[in-house]
Amino acid sequence: MKKNWKAALLAGLSLCLFLAGCGGGGTPAKPKSDLPERKKISTPVASSFKVDGRTVNIYEYTGLTFKDQTLWTEKLAVDGDRIYFFGFDNKDKTYRTKLRSVSYKDEKLSDLKVLDGRANWRYRLVVSNGTVYDWHKKGDYNSIKANSPDYWHYYDGKAMVPTNLRGMTLVPIDQGKDVVYTEGSDYWIGTLEKGKLTKGKKLLSGTEAKKDGLSLKGQWADKDGFYLMGYLKNDKGGYYNVVRQFSLKDGKLLQTFEGPPTEESRGFAVTEHRVVLGQKGGIYWIYSKKDGKLLGKAQTEPKLTMEILTPMKNDSILIYRRINRSEAKLYRMDL
Repeated sequence: MKKNWKAALLAGLSLCLFLAGCGGGGTPAKPKSDLPERKKISTPVASSFKVDGRTVNIYEYTGLTFKDQTLWTEKLAVDGDRIYFFGFDNKDKTYRTKLRSVSYKDEKLSDLKVLDGRANWRYRLVVSNGTVYDWHKKGDYNSIKANSPDYWHYYDGKAMVPTNLRGMTLVPIDQGKDVVYTEGSDYWIGTLEKGKLTKGKKLLSGTEAKKDGLSLKGQWADKDGFYLMGYLKNDKGGYYNVVRQFSLKDGKLLQTFEGPPTEESRGFAVTEHRVVLGQKGGIYWIYSKKDGKLLGKAQTEPKLTMEILTPMKNDSILIYRRINRSEAKLYRMDL
């Protein structure tokens, strides 16, 4: 009798463990995601994929077309409810690039504006503490000499104002007033306000940044670190993309995220909780930023190619997709 009682007790305990806690209904609780909960929205899904047990949806922004005012840009920026980019008028034979912005709400675009059209060509678009910066030659495009130097400019609400900053990279930390900037090949931390840079401490040497022959292609900075994206040579003589994360406290390398072959690269983005590298064919390499774990390589269905990835708030990413020389589209990926 004693034996049977013990056997029954053991069997009951085993069943309890199997049902994940006796009273859990037999269904183990899902581990809490570090990503935000997504509400259902009525906008049709343009493409999607699954990674780490979660469906990631991509939505197309509608409401405006860019056929007459082409997005011809190597970088975009998002701040508040506006998207900033470079572009030109198709009928303008000079192909003079203009700084433009467009408002977005949910999946709708509106209020397309030309903020400044005086420069012939623009580079390096960033937002710092609500102020938009780009890099081009001083003066009107009609009077600029081809060999004149390029300077950072900032938008004062009416036009781009030139600064005395030139020959340097500016990387705002969480798009605030604190920035990572370059002096020669080294990286420093300072503050930027209305075109005035207050210099601070040295963060990282150029030698450390480019260790093992890293060729740089992009930068980003947030509260979790400073990120350098570039490519390295593999054992077979080819190249592959990587993102290196460095500490903002002492410049030490925290972790490295390896990506696709360089010839198939389609940009990168760092969000609050993820590091994402794009690959030709609508493929995304998704990493957990917290521990560097590769959560998966996922392909969109239907296939959605991309050109530029730009971080947005709440673990979303703005996708720039060039359809042809005179047409481009914008999408949002909700991780």
